[in-house]
Amino acid sequence: MDDFPAWNERRVLVTGAAGFIGRRLATRLGAAGARVTGFDRIRPNRQGTNLEFRHADLSDSDALDDAVADADVVFHLAAANGHRASMDEPRADFEDNVMGTVSLLAAVARRAPRARVVFASTRQLYGRAASLPADEGHAVAPPDVHAIHKETAEHLVRHSAEQRGVSFSVLRLTNTYGPGQPTAGPAAGLTGRFLGDALAGREITILGDPGLLRDFNYVDDVVDGFLRAGEPGAPAGTWNLGAAPVCLREFAEAVFRALGEEPRLRTAPLPPGFEAIAIGAFHSDWSAIRRDLGWEPAWTLESGLAETVRAMRSEAA
Repeated sequence: MDDFPAWNERRVLVTGAAGFIGRRLATRLGAAGARVTGFDRIRPNRQGTNLEFRHADLSDSDALDDAVADADVVFHLAAANGHRASMDEPRADFEDNVMGTVSLLAAVARRAPRARVVFASTRQLYGRAASLPADEGHAVAPPDVHAIHKETAEHLVRHSAEQRGVSFSVLRLTNTYGPGQPTAGPAAGLTGRFLGDALAGREITILGDPGLLRDFNYVDDVVDGFLRAGEPGAPAGTWNLGAAPVCLREFAEAVFRALGEEPRLRTAPLPPGFEAIAIGAFHSDWSAIRRDLGWEPAWTLESGLAETVRAMRSEAA
């Protein structure tokens, strides 16, 4: 969806605006006429229309106060990434995902008490699913430190909204892919690693069971979810995003089809430390966000991967 007239001239803060999803969201908001402030400790490669960027950390209360002042909506996407990394560096993950959220919400209460906060959470906090697809009422059992901290941040966002008497939104994201995503390191995730290996001419290595189901969302569908959740009059709530599930092997094969190449796949055991936090097969029930906000994926896996490959090849050239 390209037409979001409700955002024209609205004041918006996007934390994590130099990141994969945050950058895409800030760009779309600016194109829709919003007055966007991007906030990130990483400097962006480029800035979009109607975007003022603040290079600072969430621990900087003065910078946060200035950035959030009089905001109508705050999209909170800034976070440390990496479920396995959080097990090795739990304090760093806590500082980024919990204390960063505490600092942001304190600034909102001081400088923009009527602002709606839209928070990017994760389906990882469900842990191993007792039944599939997992809806928002499924028991929460975070298997790793990162997911524990995301659950804590969700509670903080809800509490802040209740204290201020305003609405909030939480989106529990699944596997997101698309142009601009990292293809190496903890932030790359499964989708970025698969794309990076295939684009570099390497085979894709599937760790663990290649038949495990997952749901994959193209980044522009995810951005549409954020825009809908933050619009004036949108109800408060916590929603899953998701898509038709495919197994890991099918996703990897689809990456090679998008490249116009024959699949080159291998499997390998999960590395040490990953088995304890692995969640097995998982896909989300996203019927609630379709009912409440009218959201549903517009991109198929084939069309999303084709656009991703086109954009990544163009960027590399």
